[in-house]
Amino acid sequence: AIARAYAEYQRRLKAYNAVDFDDLLSLPVQLLREDAAARERWQNRFRYLLVDEYQDVNELQARWLGLVVRDHNNITAVGDDDQAIYGWRGADVNYILQFERSYPGAGIVKLERNYRCSRRIIAAANAVIANNEMRRGKLLKAAASDEEGRKIRIASAVDGEMEAAWIA
Repeated sequence: AIARAYAEYQRRLKAYNAVDFDDLLSLPVQLLREDAAARERWQNRFRYLLVDEYQDVNELQARWLGLVVRDHNNITAVGDDDQAIYGWRGADVNYILQFERSYPGAGIVKLERNYRCSRRIIAAANAVIANNEMRRGKLLKAAASDEEGRKIRIASAVDGEMEAAWIA
């Protein structure tokens, strides 16, 4: 039943000359893979690429990026493997972990100084993320090194309203 529904869905998309969200990723990848002239045009249009939140890249996005930067290999990726939270929607933290393998000659710049949090919060965050085996490894440091910060309190809430009330 699902296969029939999907086939009908695809038929209607085509009838309306429409695309869905997945098509917005898969069709450009297909075009760049199959059409050398289109690929060259886009490679020349984007000689330098900056990708933010690279830890949230999925397979199709990684393929598109690889096709666009293939000849120039001028890509900058900003991301934090410790903040990879979108695996449920197809993101794969391995793309950021294997960045240098995908783009030989790439350099890594670690931004480990945190300007927002106290030393206590940073120490707690380091202790938690150190348990993650799928990470590059870094040690965050609080910029305000003389500020210890308030003691950490742990609270539990059954729903968003209770959480908001506790925070307020």
